Amino acid sequence: MLLTLPNLLTLVRLVLAPFVAVCLGREEAWMVWMGAVLFACAAITDGLDGWIARRYAQGTPEGAFLDPLADKVLAMAVVLPLTWLGIAPVWMVVILVFRDVSTTLLRWYSLQQGKPVHTLAAARVKTFVQMSGLAMIVVVLALWRDGGQPHAAWAEAVLHGPWVWGFFLVVTLLAVWTLSVYAWRYRCVVLGSWERLLR
Repeated sequence: MLLTLPNLLTLVRLVLAPFVAVCLGREEAWMVWMGAVLFACAAITDGLDGWIARRYAQGTPEGAFLDPLADKVLAMAVVLPLTWLGIAPVWMVVILVFRDVSTTLLRWYSLQQGKPVHTLAAARVKTFVQMSGLAMIVVVLALWRDGGQPHAAWAEAVLHGPWVWGFFLVVTLLAVWTLSVYAWRYRCVVLGSWERLLR
């Protein structure tokens, strides 16, 4: 893989993801705040690597594959601890994981065939909505972990209330929609992969 600056930033995002997951899964407020900071730093690299790649023509096929993969891994680093804490609905998370695994396999197979998958505008919207919402939820999670503070009860009510549930529902619907569009737009690639598996 060509180690351009955008690719290095993408790798940094991948490396930070497990640390984010570990921090957010802890009960100590300072650990959750650390996870929030790491998540913010990782999210910044997402916008930065794409801008550098476009501005200085440093885009590579590997980067086009790794960048959305890093986004998915980072998002799951937040979603999975939220699922463990009973905040994110399990059935929605299963759909999100299925969608992310499916699109990643599609990108990988298409890249092997020399037909890279181009990110949909709707998928960019889904990523923006998901990352923005998760950032806010992480902050509320940290406030909740400040047990005994006046805002802790408010934060708990938010995390287990209809707003967070509604957010995950919107993200899930966007995930299903974008997956169906990817499957239809690249149906030739999908059908070709199934034919090879069945041989």
